Amino acid sequence: MAQRQQRFTVRQLLEVVYRFLSDPAQVGNCLAFVAGIENGRGSLRWQVKAPMSSITGTPEFTLDFHTRPPNEVHWRGQGAHLETQGHLSLSTEGDTTVVDFNLEMAALGAMALVIEPMAKVQIEGQMDYFASRLREALEAQ
Repeated sequence: MAQRQQRFTVRQLLEVVYRFLSDPAQVGNCLAFVAGIENGRGSLRWQVKAPMSSITGTPEFTLDFHTRPPNEVHWRGQGAHLETQGHLSLSTEGDTTVVDFNLEMAALGAMALVIEPMAKVQIEGQMDYFASRLREALEAQ
């Protein structure tokens, strides 16, 4: 399993950050591996971008997305050969919001030997991309 924790700040009120992160589509827009969101077939799904989708054999994650007002967001995405979990916890520091982000990527089944090393290499970049996209989306408001 690839796992990473990161703490970063966003120059925006906690309520604004929480409202943004409470939307699975907005969270997906901040994740480098998510191509889009689909709400159908009785569940919420993140579509996985190529080439990750073809390399991992995981074209989508079925999403279990939860929020706990006023400062926590958690998801679990189940795919064919890959699972992702994220937990975001927000706090206030002066006029900024501190985001504590935990991200896990776990390879499943026979593909694990191929996917696991790739996930361990890619996860840091995924975290940095998320922080950058979140700041870009919220600090421009």
